[in-house]
Amino acid sequence: MIGKSKVLRIDDDSKPDWYDEIDPVSFYEKHFETTFLEKISVVYPDFIGISFALKIETVLGESSKPDLAIIRKDYKEWYIIEAEMGRHSWEDHVEKQVKVFTNGIYEKNKIANYIFKQDLTNVLELKHLENMVSLIHPKVMVVVNEHKPHWQKEIKKHKAFLSIFQIFKGLNGFEIFRIEGDTPFVYRDKSHCDFLRGGSNILQVYTPHFITEPDDQEIQVTFRGKQTKWIKKSQTNGTVALIFKGSSTFLQLEKKYILYVTDKNEYFLDLN
Repeated sequence: MIGKSKVLRIDDDSKPDWYDEIDPVSFYEKHFETTFLEKISVVYPDFIGISFALKIETVLGESSKPDLAIIRKDYKEWYIIEAEMGRHSWEDHVEKQVKVFTNGIYEKNKIANYIFKQDLTNVLELKHLENMVSLIHPKVMVVVNEHKPHWQKEIKKHKAFLSIFQIFKGLNGFEIFRIEGDTPFVYRDKSHCDFLRGGSNILQVYTPHFITEPDDQEIQVTFRGKQTKWIKKSQTNGTVALIFKGSSTFLQLEKKYILYVTDKNEYFLDLN
């Protein structure tokens, strides 16, 4: 069945193709989970994805099984992932799982050995996994196949994350994918920043030494899956002003932000 959204793909080498969203109501959860796992190396190139069906328990005896896990290649962080359908209820279904996974007991040898055996890339090393599990509690992320504003609000209360992964299919039989929301990435530097008073499109970056582009050059910044364009202007006080091109109505001007840069010189903006 066809969902509400469409995507137009324009390729220089072929005619434009329309892709229809696969209806979230008719989606099979296992297909969604499998498809997301297959694309993890593209979506999160700094992480390795595995199937993860080990039961997680809390000290209160509550338990639940997640679907996937992603492990950063340098072992500095890892995520427990619950793949969900948007038709499910937050209160009756999703919230319980998030609570269990964020408060779960992750026993070093049991978890590390399980991850090691599930790694089909044969890249992960058991010793490093044991060290990671013993020292670093996993972050928890729910991946859902449609926008869920209510979930986004509630999930932050548990210090967990929400990512939207939508699948679109064309008449040519091919599928394309759209990612939005929280996106794990590895950064090499960061700076606190906020919007100037009276300047609804001017973001002040306080420690901008990693922004090496010349003044007046356009800079692309990803904000929760959305590509945004800014113009760099150096200030006399040592800060940098990024001037937003377009309407900033989707940004919360009263909030504090952090600007990140990756090893590939890609910029990401997120709420502090």
